[in-house]
Amino acid sequence: MKSSIRGLLAHHLTPVRFEWLESAVEIGSSIDRNRLLSAYSGMTRRLGKNPLGLTADESKQWLATGPLLPLDHWGADEVGRALLLLSVAQSAPGEFSELALDCYWNGDSREQQSWLRSLVLLPEPEQFLDTAMDACRTNIIPLFEAIACENPYPARYFPELNFNQMVLKALFNVIALERIAGLADRMNPELSRMADDYVSERVAADRYFPEDIWMAVVPFAPDASMERVYRYLDHEDGNQRRWVSHALGFRSDDVSRKALEARREKEDEIELVEVIDRSLARMKEDPKGVRS
Repeated sequence: MKSSIRGLLAHHLTPVRFEWLESAVEIGSSIDRNRLLSAYSGMTRRLGKNPLGLTADESKQWLATGPLLPLDHWGADEVGRALLLLSVAQSAPGEFSELALDCYWNGDSREQQSWLRSLVLLPEPEQFLDTAMDACRTNIIPLFEAIACENPYPARYFPELNFNQMVLKALFNVIALERIAGLADRMNPELSRMADDYVSERVAADRYFPEDIWMAVVPFAPDASMERVYRYLDHEDGNQRRWVSHALGFRSDDVSRKALEARREKEDEIELVEVIDRSLARMKEDPKGVRS
């Protein structure tokens, strides 16, 4: 992991910036707390915020290493911070937890975002669970997105209650649910109930709700709630039809399949027909679904 990150940085940073990074990594290996914090915070000034600009092959090779953590949207400084933390973990495993938390709690908002994004790369990442869940309580949206979006950590380690609360907070802040890594694997009846209640509240108040909320509602929704879902399958808003059609693919019961097939016969938007076809194919591939 560490060597892969170092290789990407070596390839995309200027020689001057990479030379500074190498010296910073040596500081991390020396375990001088003050110098470590200085190096961690200095990444933005020294390496910049621009993405590394990975090629398609580099991204593919990186994901093949196992973390399922895309780096495409990371700034160079964030990748550098991950390398620094991994260096500390390697050179001082007994002190790593305390030093890593020092980097987080002494960092500014961007430094904390970098830290949260890199969690799954660190050894024994579950040891930082309380800090990660605490980050979900923030009102700073970019900080919340750092843990909730494009980050496999919550799906792997959050208890069900905390994961559900994170999903609902994403909905409240109109953050696309497709940005939550591993959501399909963490769908559960309580999340469906909470999301369905939110839809009911918004509908009763005649207020907008995010169309992708159906991803949280549909998979484990009870029959009574599905009556409304099927009505939205015929909604005049194409976005509503799209997300209901997509979400129904995670159920696989006969009623849902027949409803999708009926919608397909009426649907005149090619893109939505493709969504329906993918959902029907998913039902066929996984006939048990999450709810059948």
